[in-house]
Amino acid sequence: MSITKRSFLIICLIISGILITLNLVTYGLFQYSITNQILASYDSLVDANNSLCRLFTQELDQLTYMYTSDEELGNLLSRPVGDDRLEDLQTKSELNSRIAYILNSQTTLSNKGFSSVLYINPELPVSTLFGSDTTVRRVSRLFSADTVLDSEWYSHALDQVSRQYIFVDGEDGYLCFAKKLQNSHYSGPRLEDGVGVLLCRVPANRIPQIFSFHPLTANSGFALFSRDGALLYQSDTLPDLSDAAEQFLGDTSHQRLGMNGSSYIYSSAELDWGLQLLFLTPYSDITEQLHTVMLPYLFCSLFFLVIGALSSLLLSRGITRPVVQLTRKIESIQDTRSVDLSAFSGSGPTEIRRLNTSFADLIRRVNRLNEQIQRSAEERRISELKALQAQMNPHFVLNAMNTVNYMALMRDQDDIAATVDSIANLMRYSITEPDQLVSIHTEVQNIREYISIYTLRFRQEIRLEISAYQPDTEIFIPKFTLQPLVENSIRHGITRQDAGITVFLRAWEEGGRLFVQVTDTGRGADPDKLNAYLRYEDVDLKVSHGFGIRNVNERIRLHFGGNSGLSFSIDENGRLAATLTICQDKKVHLMKRNDSFQYDSRAVY
Repeated sequence: MSITKRSFLIICLIISGILITLNLVTYGLFQYSITNQILASYDSLVDANNSLCRLFTQELDQLTYMYTSDEELGNLLSRPVGDDRLEDLQTKSELNSRIAYILNSQTTLSNKGFSSVLYINPELPVSTLFGSDTTVRRVSRLFSADTVLDSEWYSHALDQVSRQYIFVDGEDGYLCFAKKLQNSHYSGPRLEDGVGVLLCRVPANRIPQIFSFHPLTANSGFALFSRDGALLYQSDTLPDLSDAAEQFLGDTSHQRLGMNGSSYIYSSAELDWGLQLLFLTPYSDITEQLHTVMLPYLFCSLFFLVIGALSSLLLSRGITRPVVQLTRKIESIQDTRSVDLSAFSGSGPTEIRRLNTSFADLIRRVNRLNEQIQRSAEERRISELKALQAQMNPHFVLNAMNTVNYMALMRDQDDIAATVDSIANLMRYSITEPDQLVSIHTEVQNIREYISIYTLRFRQEIRLEISAYQPDTEIFIPKFTLQPLVENSIRHGITRQDAGITVFLRAWEEGGRLFVQVTDTGRGADPDKLNAYLRYEDVDLKVSHGFGIRNVNERIRLHFGGNSGLSFSIDENGRLAATLTICQDKKVHLMKRNDSFQYDSRAVY
């Protein structure tokens, strides 16, 4: 064989080896990158769907609030029955109409196939109008709870303090939400289990309208399982997964599995609702994408085999460069806030552009979440700072100190020392850390110091009566939570001409929640305006400091959850009552009782 032929064969063998090696390496690199990007996109979809779950829950909470605050519904539920059959039929018709009106006002929920049924507390007289023998199923929106007393979901719903009980009705294929319902306008006797339980349902075929899923490939799909493994929904592109639930429940990993003779890549995660979300992509779709990218390169490689190794090498680099660039961009990221997103919007194959776009979207979502966390931290810091600044009126402290000086000049008595000690204790309590939590007992002691100074200054009789309360655990609340309420009772409840005022402070537990209430014998105020002011509504209300009661409300909600907070009402004695509600399931600071909020009701200061 001639040297020419030998050299040609050697060069051909070298070029062939290089081309084959490059083909294999490129194929593996694309396979790795596309697979990882699909899994990363699935993780992003899980976060997005968790956000959608929370958004849908908020919509349900808004619907529940409408039921709770609806005056007409409360009046209808309070009606007596049995005296007049015609009036009973009218009451039944009006209740169904009111429930339908409230639900239809939530167009977002209605568009998702959402429906609701109110199971009325059997203790209510109107529940007799909606028994199983007198109510047409699938027509009436109300039923007596007697029809579902033995249902597991009904007892679970009553046990929930403020949350919804979420379950799957596997028999009918519904995603269900059950929540105990109260009504602020209900005028009947107090009901521990509320006026009823609101059962909301979404058909399984409307699940895609709640969740977000953008198929990454032609045959990608998702499935949704209940806690007990029941298949709630699956995409049409997937095989039957009814018998495969056990291997996915509780699994949060990324795996490759074989099913029905096909290979799949799947990602499984548990949503906030307790449902198992599963994403599946056939491995054949990934292979098809790889073939789409690689086949032209193979043909070109064979064509340029006779031209030379240089052309083959350049072609290989041209194909692999986008993947390498994307990998380097990802590896170089140290802080997502400093990433230039325009670098991920370049041209290239469809798959590469899709990878760049998906990764850029992921960076944007991460940055938005970081901004939200920073804003929340800043808002909390500002709120605590305002609370510290607002509690001590500088004019009040100055006048108190002038009083001490005057007394020191005019007479030599022990009450001067007592006044100075009270002011010192009050200032010491104020200058400690603003976000510190204190016991209710400590907060009351600070109130006593405040009253002693106020009484000495204005020569008015200020009486503080505290009702007995002895919890199993000590309750800790933010500083200056009760003091502003007592201060408002004194400053706004009496004038300089009045002889004095009595402030009542009591606490009790009810339904798993702690209530602390401040009332007084003063002039009172409009509770509706005060509640509207707390909601930042525009009301005709003169406020001296601007953020006193709002600050108390916001800090209570911040520490104990959105269902806690401050509210105003008129108590059974016709007095203005400021009530703090603390959801004890949200408490983060509890200690065994050693110095509890325990005082004799006859104790007067």
